[in-house]
Amino acid sequence: MLGKLKPTGLVISVVCIIAATVILCVSAISCAGQKLVFDAEYYFVCYRLTDNAVSASSLSDTVASYGGAGYILNYDNRYYVTVSCYYTEGDAQSVCDSLKKRELDCIVLNAQTPDYRLKSRYARSNAQLYLGNLNTLNSLSVLAYDCANALDTGKYDQSKAKSVVTSIENGLNGLLKTNPSNCFTEVLINLLAECEDKESGYLHSKDMRYLQIAITDCIISVQLF
Repeated sequence: MLGKLKPTGLVISVVCIIAATVILCVSAISCAGQKLVFDAEYYFVCYRLTDNAVSASSLSDTVASYGGAGYILNYDNRYYVTVSCYYTEGDAQSVCDSLKKRELDCIVLNAQTPDYRLKSRYARSNAQLYLGNLNTLNSLSVLAYDCANALDTGKYDQSKAKSVVTSIENGLNGLLKTNPSNCFTEVLINLLAECEDKESGYLHSKDMRYLQIAITDCIISVQLF
């Protein structure tokens, strides 16, 4: 259960009981063999939006200083500076409304997984692998989300939180071994670099939200070839 934001500046504090996060995803490969179906929705609480990466970069630092993720999401040719990400519209809107009461200009962006076209014979022959990748990445995003919430509530200490980062890193390494040279390889390497960065220094909930959004960004933006 999501709680209200604590009035500690604009730091995000999600009060909830962490048990299990359930995301309903429909996944399949079309009979025609030209399309992979993986249906999921993500709701991003965003601090404004801009038309260029330079403006987004400057706003990113502002959001991070408030306790938000500060991840810059390039979606539908627009740049969104994200505060956090949720799996239901109600959760996202509740947080957005609380931030607006604190005069933070924010919106909720509903991002759906795209129509994944298998653009080559190689992609079509690896359709099952790609479907497995998307499912695994989705699960890893939930791990990061739950960890961020647990850090906010004090349920997780630094040791427990960093063990979650290690688990996510292990999952990404497993994916990299089965995707050594394809459309997922570069993004997996980048996500692993994010994990390594999170393992050093003090881990805040905003760091896990950043990692969560980086993973979901991969899911909604990857091109299957």
